[in-house]
Amino acid sequence: MALSEYSKYGNAAAELASAVKENRVAHAYLIEGDNNVNKMGFAKEFAKALLCREKPGEGCDHCATCRKIDDDNYEDIYMIEPVWNDKKTKCSIKTAAVKELLSDLKARPTGGDRNIAIINGGENMVIEAQNKFLKTLEEPNPGTVIMILSENRDNLLPTINSRCITYRLIDFEGSDKNEMVAFAGEIAEMIGNRDFFYDIVKKLDSKIGDSREAEAFLDGLENVFGDMLINGSDTFGRERISNGVSYIEDSRRELRGNVIYKYSIRNLILKLEEI
Repeated sequence: MALSEYSKYGNAAAELASAVKENRVAHAYLIEGDNNVNKMGFAKEFAKALLCREKPGEGCDHCATCRKIDDDNYEDIYMIEPVWNDKKTKCSIKTAAVKELLSDLKARPTGGDRNIAIINGGENMVIEAQNKFLKTLEEPNPGTVIMILSENRDNLLPTINSRCITYRLIDFEGSDKNEMVAFAGEIAEMIGNRDFFYDIVKKLDSKIGDSREAEAFLDGLENVFGDMLINGSDTFGRERISNGVSYIEDSRRELRGNVIYKYSIRNLILKLEEI
C-alpha cells in the first residue's frame, strides 16, 4: 500500500506527501478519526513517505525500509498504545510508557535521519503522561516526527492540541457520506456567493435533522475546504479557508459539549459569512 491510497480519508494524505517533498514536515501531528478509520495504517504509510529514499512522499513498498515498516521492525520507529488494567475495566497509557518513549527519541537514529514516534489511542494518556510529553513537543530533537492517533482529540490537553498539526481522517466511501460532502459543497458555494443567511439556513434545515448529521456535515465541509486549499477557489482565499477550518473545529467541540446542533451550525455559518 502507499500513502496515496489513503486519499479516501480526505486531503491529509496529499497534504502530507507535499510536505515531505517540499521539506516542510512538522515535528508533531495529531491524527484524529473514528474507530472505523485505519489510523495506524495511515501513520505507517506516512512513516514510509518520510523514510523511503526510493519514493519520498509516497513510499515504494519494495525497499528494505518500507518492508521493515510493514513488518513493524524498523529500528527508528517507536510505538506505544493503551494497556488494560488488571481488572480489565480500563485501558490507558501510563507515565512510565511515555518516559520510555521519550528516552528512545533521544537516541541517534540508526536506520536513517529520523526518529518517529506513533502513539496509538493517544486520548488514553493519563494527565501526568501528557504533561511529561509537552517539553518534547515543544523542543524535539532534529528530525523527530511524533504522531498521536486519537478518536477524540478533545480528551487531550489543550496544550497538546496546540503543539500539533491536526488532521481529521474521515471515511467518505459510504454513499451517505459522499452525499453529505456534495451537500456541504453546495452550502460552501452559497456562502462564497454571499447568499442570504435565511436561504442557507433553510437549505441546512432540509438536510440536517440531528447532531449526528450535523457532525457529518462538518466533516463534509472540512473536506470541501481541504479540496479548496489544494486546488484553489475563486471565492475563498487561503486565509479565509484556514479560518473556516478553525471555525468548523470550534463547532465540532460545541456539538461534543452538547450545544444544540442548530445553534452551533447557524453560528458557524454566520462566522463563515463574516470572514
